[in-house]
Amino acid sequence: MFARQLSFNRQLSGFSSQTDQQFDKHASIAELSALNGGKPQAETVPKAAKKLPTLLAARKWVRVNQQGEAHVAQADKHLRHHLQQALGVQLRDLRILDPALATSYPSAILVREKALVVNLEHIKCVISTSCVYVLNADDENVIAFIEELQRRLALVAVQAPPLEQAPGQPPDLQKPEALHPHDEMPFELRVLEVALDVVCSQMERLTGDLEAAAHPALDGLTQRVTTQNLERVRRIKNRMVRLTTKVETIREVLEKFLDDDSDMKDMNLTAREEEAAERASSLSLQRQSLGMDKPVFKRKSTGGHEQLPDGSEVPADTDSSDSDSEVDEVEMVLEAYFMQLDNTYNKLQTLCEYIDDTEDYINIELDSQRNQLIRIDLLLTAATFCASIISVVTGIFGMNLNNSHEDSYPAFIATASVSSGGAVVLFILIVLYCRHKKLLSFV
Repeated sequence: MFARQLSFNRQLSGFSSQTDQQFDKHASIAELSALNGGKPQAETVPKAAKKLPTLLAARKWVRVNQQGEAHVAQADKHLRHHLQQALGVQLRDLRILDPALATSYPSAILVREKALVVNLEHIKCVISTSCVYVLNADDENVIAFIEELQRRLALVAVQAPPLEQAPGQPPDLQKPEALHPHDEMPFELRVLEVALDVVCSQMERLTGDLEAAAHPALDGLTQRVTTQNLERVRRIKNRMVRLTTKVETIREVLEKFLDDDSDMKDMNLTAREEEAAERASSLSLQRQSLGMDKPVFKRKSTGGHEQLPDGSEVPADTDSSDSDSEVDEVEMVLEAYFMQLDNTYNKLQTLCEYIDDTEDYINIELDSQRNQLIRIDLLLTAATFCASIISVVTGIFGMNLNNSHEDSYPAFIATASVSSGGAVVLFILIVLYCRHKKLLSFV
């Protein structure tokens, strides 16, 4: 019976392994095979791959195109070559995206030749003009970001207006989504907007949760100072410090771009590519019109125009309006989320001030209790000093000396009364002196 059960388990394990292999074959994606050079992956990891960094050795990327379609891509030399050669992303930029080095590299947005390297908390991706590569797709927050990105990209693709329209027919004003500014934005700015939206929403949600937990803890500490209440406030303060650092870092990144128009212009990758294409086409047309094979060099005239070799002049500020529109497009995206982050940062600062005020109140209350203990100690010290006088008198008369008062009861009463009365009078004098010096204000 045991042998039969063992053979059945072996057959079942073999069937499951075959099923897993078939599932892995069907789960392979065309994009992954293209990035791998059309060759199947080896079952064992080569020794050269073990020498690569952690990011390139065992990380998986999710590639999302403009239509919102997601494909899984294994991080290998083909993907690294594509990122470096086609997009201009270097290996040091990929180290910034490594989740294992999240504590070493803070949040940042890097502008490269044909890509944006985005490291915003849990969102780590490389954005180009046609697709986005997202890292660390096993995280729940990253999965939520990918789903939101797919939803918005698919929504834009579905709601795209028709390319052709009958002549004389007015535009369809009943569909405001067709004229939505978000649909006209370049792909990289749409992805960046989704990333900023997800990160800012998460920071705001964490701030709300922190406020909801902080106020009851601070109120409980105000009512009663205990070790448990102090520990709760300490944990909340640590959470607040970490969250404030994250929000402030992202806020400084956005503020840095908003302060520099050239950086914002460089973030518009689509406009840069179109501008480069227009320059190349205009240069080729000028060569054809002038019958020249060499590059045409422009020189600036005195009237603020550019003069061509044939004597014609072109205004120098023809592209100024286009440049302003490119900067404004990026500025509108960054400014909206900068204001949201600034509001979250102000909430955290308000909460920090509330915690500081509570700590000051607790310190004042503890100082008051400490002063009361000092006053009580002063009274007890004065009483002990006065009582010691009676002990001195008792010790003097209690010595083994022969005098005429050992057997006299009236002498005993007089001595005890005088010493006790003197001690009480001295204690009253000490209390009155302390009140005169405002040392015992509660008496």
